[in-house]
This record gives sequence, structure tokens and C-alpha cells, in this order.
Amino acid sequence: MTAYRALFHHGKCEKSENVLISGVGGGVAQFAFQFALAKGANVYVTSSDETKRTKSIELGAKDAFDYKDADWVKKAKEASGGFDLVIDSAAGDSINNLIKLMKPAGRIVFYGATQGKPQNLDVHRMFWNQITLQGSTMANDDEFKAMIAYVKKNRIEPIIDSVRPFDEIVDAFDKMKDGKQFGKLVARM
Repeated sequence: MTAYRALFHHGKCEKSENVLISGVGGGVAQFAFQFALAKGANVYVTSSDETKRTKSIELGAKDAFDYKDADWVKKAKEASGGFDLVIDSAAGDSINNLIKLMKPAGRIVFYGATQGKPQNLDVHRMFWNQITLQGSTMANDDEFKAMIAYVKKNRIEPIIDSVRPFDEIVDAFDKMKDGKQFGKLVARM
């Protein structure tokens, strides 16, 4: 629901737009990634994990960038020509990197702030380029129904990292805590 609302209600994602999904290893980000691909957007991702970047490209991303690379913003701008829409969960000071990547009238929708509050916000670039910065949360009942219909129509299935017996649940949580999973961790009962 969070991914659907961020991408479509607030982000107004359209076919052929350039869309950046930051932190593609996270659960919401992965659904936003899949939803944007199904819409026909040109989808790009960020992750500090090479395996997650490679897997994203295998699944349909146009390109993937390591946000810990000092030149990632330059590389992303060159590869994409700029973004119409960014879906982000980190915020913090890295939000200014996203602002630099936006096309005029671009939209940044964020549904979390794992990096905290930004110390400074590049408001000059935002107003000059008429960039929208929009917060988002879950969704309402109508959006939930629309999301279910979208998933069914596009045959979207969750990305599964692993299926393991319930007695390995602690290991699964440790993997998630360390950010090593790509997709859902499923425990069999």
C-alpha cells in the first residue's frame, strides 16, 4: 500500500517517465520498483549492495547506482538525463542529491527518513526547477482495492529472498537487520 500510494497517488507515475527508486533492497522500495516497471516507466535504482544492483537490472531496471560512490549522482544524471519521479525512504542530507537529479517539475516522494532530517535543504534548486517534495504514508481503502487490482492485472508477485523453516527465524531477522536480503524472507510453519 505504501509503495502504491507513493508511486501513483502522490508520484503520479506515468509510462516512459524516468523513475528512481532509492534503496531497492527494502520491502516498500521493491514493490515500488515492480509497480513502476509494470507501468512502463524507465526505472533506475540505488543500493550500496552490488548483488542487489545486479538483480535489479536482471529484473528490468535500466541502471543501478551505488549511493556510497562519490560520483553516483553524476553517473545517474548522465545515464538517465534526469528523473521525473524519485521514490525515497532515506531523506536526511542525501535528499539534496535527489534534488540535483530532478528534471524541471520533478516529484520526490518520500515515505521514511532512515537517515533522519536534512541539516540543509537545497530550496533554491527546488523552487527554480519547480520540484515537488511530498511525504507519503500507507493508503486508504480505495487505494488498497486499486493496488490489489493492479497487482492482479499485472501479475506482480513479491520478490522472495528465501524460504526457510520456522526454527531459522532468528537467522532471517539477522539477515534483514544486516540489510543482506533481497526480497521477502519467508518462514515455513
